Amino acid sequence: MMRREDVGPLLSQVSDELPELDLADRAWTAGVILKRRRRRTTVVGVLLALGIALAVLVAFAYGWLPVSG
Repeated sequence: MMRREDVGPLLSQVSDELPELDLADRAWTAGVILKRRRRRTTVVGVLLALGIALAVLVAFAYGWLPVSG
């Protein structure tokens, strides 16, 4: 069984062996991931809008939707 006094030095020793976190690299990676996600969302949105526009155009061309006027 460990004594309370032994825990602090043991934790310090273990934490010294852990690798240092490079927060700048983590932030850069998170930014790159976010940028890719936004770009992908934009591309999907544009393709979806083009698909809907094409479907409406085809519907008008085949007379499935009435032309007002």
